[in-house]
Amino acid sequence: MRRKVTALALLAITTLAPAVATTTPAHAASELQMVYSNLPYDVCVSFGQSGVQTDRWQTWWCSTHYPQTYPGYYTYDLWAYVN
Repeated sequence: MRRKVTALALLAITTLAPAVATTTPAHAASELQMVYSNLPYDVCVSFGQSGVQTDRWQTWWCSTHYPQTYPGYYTYDLWAYVN
């Protein structure tokens, strides 16, 4: 199920990318950083939302991370355009 959701999200991103690329992003003055690594999904989302509430960033997302130490188990990395 998660693979299907991921595939649909990637399809949506690739469909919208040309339209988004023609505008100047709001985070142009910010720096893209991996803020946290190896988080459970709910913690990644919680940290991302708290960063918006504390004005550390406006744009953030969680990416899947497959640590080599635990095959078959994956975590998430929090990426954000830090103010």
